Amino acid sequence: MAENINLELSLQTNHSMIVKKKLTQSDVDYNCRLHLPKRAFEQFIIQEMEWELIMNLKNSVEVIVKDVNGNEYHVTLIQYQNGDYCFVGKWMDIVRAKGYKKDDEISLLWDKTNEIFYII
Repeated sequence: MAENINLELSLQTNHSMIVKKKLTQSDVDYNCRLHLPKRAFEQFIIQEMEWELIMNLKNSVEVIVKDVNGNEYHVTLIQYQNGDYCFVGKWMDIVRAKGYKKDDEISLLWDKTNEIFYII
């Protein structure tokens, strides 16, 4: 007697670990940085990061950001002296590639196993 086995795989995410951000004008213009929502970032992302990465944020660290199409971007993540977190550097490459504009909403997911951000 044969049993039916479902081999379908799916990516399951804990939706409470997703940080949402409504883009402001400064997120998509000449400032060349994405200001991350501090409270949500500390509550959901920082807790999942490796200690060494967290300790280097004030000096800035390069992180990988992938989109749903598998495109990969290397951006700099920094924590400023006032405690704010931002993507800087190549963030504008993502803005241009995705055509982001003011009031668009993005969601960021931190994959702690691979140490990669996903824009979903």
